[in-house]
Amino acid sequence: MRILVLFTALMLSLVGTVMAQPVQGRLTASGSNRTNDWMSHIEIDLGQRNTLLLGFTRYAGIQARRNVDSVLRLFVADYRVVRDSAQPPTVATHALFRLSPTDRALDLRTTPQRTTSFRFRDDDEPVQVKTAQDTLMIVWGQTGSQLPYYDVSIQLFVNNLEGIEPLLKNGGLNARLNQAFESVEQYKGHDLTSSKMSFDLIQEAGKAPRFVNPGLARSPFIRFSPGISVGLIRSQWVPSFNLDAQFVPGRHYNVGYTIGYTSSFFFRETGDGRFRTFRNDFLNVGFTFYRFNKNGLTSASSRTLLGLYVGVPVHRRGNYFDPNTFRVSSTVYHYGLFKVQPEFYFTGLVKNVYPGLRLTVGL
Repeated sequence: MRILVLFTALMLSLVGTVMAQPVQGRLTASGSNRTNDWMSHIEIDLGQRNTLLLGFTRYAGIQARRNVDSVLRLFVADYRVVRDSAQPPTVATHALFRLSPTDRALDLRTTPQRTTSFRFRDDDEPVQVKTAQDTLMIVWGQTGSQLPYYDVSIQLFVNNLEGIEPLLKNGGLNARLNQAFESVEQYKGHDLTSSKMSFDLIQEAGKAPRFVNPGLARSPFIRFSPGISVGLIRSQWVPSFNLDAQFVPGRHYNVGYTIGYTSSFFFRETGDGRFRTFRNDFLNVGFTFYRFNKNGLTSASSRTLLGLYVGVPVHRRGNYFDPNTFRVSSTVYHYGLFKVQPEFYFTGLVKNVYPGLRLTVGL
């Protein structure tokens, strides 16, 4: 009973950690932190390591917020009033600028630099260098709601927040944003302006716009994962064949609803020196959680972060498992075609517990 309780507590804690992934900061193609809860993204390289990132659920929503320069001018004026001029120049600042029809709010969070870096030039005094960027997030909410719904997020990653004003004086960001909108509207493969579509657009200076996985926003798919494995069960090495099917709700989801079939083969020596084979099959159901791709925008269904499954016997031969046996297993490591899967076999709920470890090669 104690083993079952500890195993359940561990799995629940891991599930809580993994399911929080979609709303935690992830990495863009330019290597900056952002949230990942939007269906579509536009990322624009502004040069000198400055990046504009837009997240939205509907293209019409970002169209309504296309005058970014006017909002940035509001932020510059407000930030000039409240900024701490005595703050060390190497401190990174994250600003959240929340707008509503009646007012606006500015939240500032600072992060000291962990590493002290210096730059030396000839005989001049060493200059302390700032290594972390400042970030500005702009969101629009509804009036009178403590938890407003945001349909658009605009983020600006700059070396320093004071650098936003020179960007505005040198032509602003609206022109670059309009170029991105033209690329979306002229896309030949799909009508990306439709509310049913989603896409990720990366626009780098001097390069053609690059679209990542444009298509239906909520298009589900099924992924099949065949494999062969060898497991250590009750001090015996047991080969197995596995076939799993994961239903994934869409490319922005990092969870698959899994049903699988595992056939294990036990061998016993007979009196005449031969071996008999005893096949035992389990039907498994559970969840598979995936890592995100390097762009941080879509999940990688071939890179398992964690899997949790419960199985029941559907075919028994021999006395290796009782009729009331059930199986609890997990995928804790996945690299390429190689998986590590610990498992527990329970007889009579908690009467007997047999731990095992399975090494799998497959998709």
